[in-house]
Amino acid sequence: MAVLRFLLTATACAGAAIAIGQFMESGVSRAAATPVDLPETYPEAPVLTAAVTEMAPRLSGAFDLPQPPRSPARLARLGPVPAKEGCDLRLSAQPRPGAIAELQLAAPCAPLARVTLRHQGLTVTLLTDAQGEAGVLFPALSRDAVFIAEAGGAMAVARTELPDMAEWHRVALQWRDGDGLSLHALAPGARYGEPGHVSRDMAPGTAGGASMIGLGDPAAPAPRLAEIYSAPVGDAAAISVEIEVTATNCGSPVAAELVRVGDAESIASTDIEVTLPGCDAVGELLVLQNLEPGLTVASR
Repeated sequence: MAVLRFLLTATACAGAAIAIGQFMESGVSRAAATPVDLPETYPEAPVLTAAVTEMAPRLSGAFDLPQPPRSPARLARLGPVPAKEGCDLRLSAQPRPGAIAELQLAAPCAPLARVTLRHQGLTVTLLTDAQGEAGVLFPALSRDAVFIAEAGGAMAVARTELPDMAEWHRVALQWRDGDGLSLHALAPGARYGEPGHVSRDMAPGTAGGASMIGLGDPAAPAPRLAEIYSAPVGDAAAISVEIEVTATNCGSPVAAELVRVGDAESIASTDIEVTLPGCDAVGELLVLQNLEPGLTVASR
């Protein structure tokens, strides 16, 4: 029975294998396959949804009418705009022998800028360097010397005490723009160009203790220039002003001021107003003498 059951099982398995082999050999190609009809389908029509547009809110009536400007009082409460840090203008003054003040100016935010320097009625202009600095030796016109500097819209003040001011006699000439003016002092018996003649062109030491110092930078815009004559008290000298006729000033009016420091540091001035000869006189010198304090020297 067991043998018979085995044979029947083997026979059944062999038959199944043969049937499967025949099916795989005969096969069915994709071309001969019977098509199957699928049920027809129709796409649904798209449903259009209208976009909802929100209406912009209506502006308040307060914006429809022009508004009055804010009052100056309210604007003032806003406070000033703070200045740049490190841009302060600084001026220092140190006493030097001969009643001379050594001035040092620092304007970090005003390089290569015009500097206006004032002292006892004198006004000169300087130029700062690339670092915003400038320096000058200024013969003072008072013992308690006060100097005011302006540069880049800022102002600074410096003060120094000059204890030997009473030992010196000073005369200053100041003018605006252009060249051609110069201050001269002649000791008794001296001639131009010889010892005893003091001017900015003379070498130091040729006139004893007397000297002439020029102030101001002619390269500055709208320059203000000055020359200051210094001599020990008691030294006599004749003061004169020379104006050279040049191609730039011929036929033009020239204005200048002569300032003298008298006893007890009193200051007296002489105004000079001159119209120069025409340009056919270029190279000539106009010499003004006997310049008494308190007078106006005019020539037309």
